[in-house]
Amino acid sequence: MDTRELETLIAVADAQSFHGAADRLGLTQPAVTRRIQRLEERIGKSLFDRATKPLQPTTAGHRALSEARDLLRRLDGFSDSVLGNTKRHGPFRLGLSHGAAPLLAATELRALHQAFPDISLSIKMGWSAELLPLLRRGEIDALLSLGGPNGIFGGVHSRDLPASLSAKTLLDDEVVAIGPKSARHHPKDIAELAKNPVILMPEGCTFRALGNAWAHRNGVEFTSVIEVSALELQIEMVAAGAGYGIMARRFCKHSPAADRIKILDIPGMNWGMAITLIRRTSSSDLDDIIDKVGELVINAGRTSSNGNARMLSAS
Repeated sequence: MDTRELETLIAVADAQSFHGAADRLGLTQPAVTRRIQRLEERIGKSLFDRATKPLQPTTAGHRALSEARDLLRRLDGFSDSVLGNTKRHGPFRLGLSHGAAPLLAATELRALHQAFPDISLSIKMGWSAELLPLLRRGEIDALLSLGGPNGIFGGVHSRDLPASLSAKTLLDDEVVAIGPKSARHHPKDIAELAKNPVILMPEGCTFRALGNAWAHRNGVEFTSVIEVSALELQIEMVAAGAGYGIMARRFCKHSPAADRIKILDIPGMNWGMAITLIRRTSSSDLDDIIDKVGELVINAGRTSSNGNARMLSAS
């Protein structure tokens, strides 16, 4: 198979048009079209839905893209091995869910760069439900996720992950209710909590979904909701006394506001979670980089447990 056809496939998908891919590759649009057509004839499937604007891959196209990205990366690694170049270089694309972000901050990313100075690191942040399909399609190489209760992340149970993905739990975590440490009295149950302003992330956040479900189960609802778009801002607003929140314990430990918030003991509002590293099984050539990410996250978790944990104890 001509690798130029695979490179063209990726360029069309990234540009979402044949014209854009032609500009990127320095080719004419008919030349790009011919390459894709040859590839489609060889596979026997349409790879792009020409009726959509912008252009989108078909189901077969997503599978072809995943394989093309992996194959081209492995070919680069083959050339390095033959030439005796043992340095890891090239792109490494990591998905980072919002809830796991504090464990891979500037210090950890700097350490990753020092261990692999020749890699081109790309971080894509989002909800696990948004990032998991990207991992399946090969658009990212690994995903660091804060998994939900009972082994669910991105709306998928770990046992239902496709064979092309493997997941490893790095750290345990817990989602809890939090309040300002300065308050004289704190809610003792969900009904009392619901009478106060509650600071939450937008719909799609696992923390918000857990809180809403627990409130509904107890016959109450959060009527005064302050919606923010960043978890750190949520903690800062809770610390300032603007309301209460629902947050991952480790996120609280890493926050600059850790000494100004308090974990609340509200029955039922403590859900077990896990920091999970998910990788593509076909990306074994990236194992050393992905393993290093896992090591850095585990060390970051240990540091927070030994340092900031005392700040969050009941007082």
